[in-house]
Amino acid sequence: MSDYDAIIVGAGHNGLTAAVVLQRAGLRTLCLEANTYSGGMSATVELIDGFKYEIAGSVRFPTAPKINSELGLDTLPTIESEIMSVNLGEHGEEAMIFHSDPMAMMTHLNEKHGMEAVMAMANLYAWSVGPGKALGRFDALALPKTIDEMYACADNEDERRAIHEMLFGSAMDVVDRFLPDKEKHAVIRGMLAFLAVNSTYRGPYTPGSATCLAFAMAMPQRGPDDHQTQGRHRCAG
Repeated sequence: MSDYDAIIVGAGHNGLTAAVVLQRAGLRTLCLEANTYSGGMSATVELIDGFKYEIAGSVRFPTAPKINSELGLDTLPTIESEIMSVNLGEHGEEAMIFHSDPMAMMTHLNEKHGMEAVMAMANLYAWSVGPGKALGRFDALALPKTIDEMYACADNEDERRAIHEMLFGSAMDVVDRFLPDKEKHAVIRGMLAFLAVNSTYRGPYTPGSATCLAFAMAMPQRGPDDHQTQGRHRCAG
């Protein structure tokens, strides 16, 4: 390995981008990938003969404004779809329809899945606040935090508990707490469980998979001046 100046673990879109940047900077770069394909979540793979599956290339989670600006994404024309995606159930279960408008989304949840589902999703978003800060979810060009720095991001005991759960718990630890009815909310539970599978290629009961849930659920926190405030400091303890 002494033949290389930099070794990148993972040939997803971020790993490949890092490899290009380092290689162009003159560093001898090695990029390692455990899967049989490169591209990570932006890849299209043939899971079974004749069936090609687009992992998540069409999905765009909220991105730090600085990244949007530097990549020129904030200048691109966009088409806002009323419905972003649909998760189908089985045996007559109501589908989980993702509306781009939050109020329409909550109305759908209330009408088709009940007020319990509305409260559960609201609680999940609230749970993700502390982990989102600890992960530096909306930071740009910042070094990863140490575990102590992650815990220091908590503003209260609930956030500290959520950060601990994000680091060491499973996605289903969180889902089971907020959506315990496995039959009534099977479609929603399945959708949330899939976030862990699609991100780590491990089961949603795997310790640490709650990080995937936190990453997907986290939303930018806004202050009184309506500018993004989450991730402005390192949360050093």
